Amino acid sequence: MKAFFAQILPLCAAAAAGAALVTALEPTPVAAQGTADAGSRYVAATGQYMDNTSLLYVLDQETQRLAVYEARGGAANSRRVTFIGARNIELDTLLDGFNDESEFSHAELEEEFRANGNVLTETGTKAGG
Repeated sequence: MKAFFAQILPLCAAAAAGAALVTALEPTPVAAQGTADAGSRYVAATGQYMDNTSLLYVLDQETQRLAVYEARGGAANSRRVTFIGARNIELDTLLDGFNDESEFSHAELEEEFRANGNVLTETGTKAGG
């Protein structure tokens, strides 16, 4: 029995050392999380688009204009911020739906709420003011 442990113990020690080495050398996976910040006029939000590339959305709350930028990281010669586009979203936010593939349209939901006796009182809704 001692001979068995004498053979297994170095093998187990080598396996443990190998596992520790692999764990130490393997980089920890990192995932970019989207973030947002709002000031009194501007709202800025980011989200990962591709590896080393994020999109930056800037909303001017006073003019209702949205600007989008691509921010690329990596080596010094490949880092850049590129203006992608802008849009006045004032009228966009007045639509009840556009390219909306939801199960129920806004009108159908409103009808269902009313049929069930639910009063829409929330400020900002058409029915509630």
